Amino acid sequence: MRAPIHDLHVSNGLTYASLAAGLAAVAASLAGSGRGIAPALLALCALADTFDGRFARLFARTDRQARTGAETDNLVDALVFGLVPVVVVTRIAPPPSGGWAVPWWAGAFLYVLAVVVRLGFFAAEEDHARFVGIPTPAAALVWSTVLIGSPSASVCAAVFLSCAAVMVWPVAIPRPRGVGLAAFACWAVGLVIWHLAA
Repeated sequence: MRAPIHDLHVSNGLTYASLAAGLAAVAASLAGSGRGIAPALLALCALADTFDGRFARLFARTDRQARTGAETDNLVDALVFGLVPVVVVTRIAPPPSGGWAVPWWAGAFLYVLAVVVRLGFFAAEEDHARFVGIPTPAAALVWSTVLIGSPSASVCAAVFLSCAAVMVWPVAIPRPRGVGLAAFACWAVGLVIWHLAA
């Protein structure tokens, strides 16, 4: 009998690493030591997701393993780039109290909703030669960059809403290759180094 454990595969190693880094970011935030560590881990998640497809193709896989890997990657991305940034931001730059918390949490909800809708769209889309709207790892890097400083609650709400909008906006973005891909990777690596050294 086939069981879910049979779909664990080494080709998904970077996806599993991204999930581990996302959980570690939550743990660091909840422990109160997340100001430098958690944003660095968000950037590390984005870096892992950028190369997980290339990593997976290094291994021999059945069609089922390839499909399962793609589904697993989507689910992990929903957690790591949707819920994890909200938890990290909530602990590092808490939302306001009272009635002003409502628009903050509304922005957070729209951000997570945009991540989920975008990932569902990407899974259903057949043309993967380009992105429509910015990809979710880029939104994570935006958060990692914003958290270099000490953003106010209003800034965080604005970032939630802005990222939500550009993730679902109908604008075509070429899939980065060559110099573009290297620049994106350098952005992520630079943020990891910055946060850990700060």
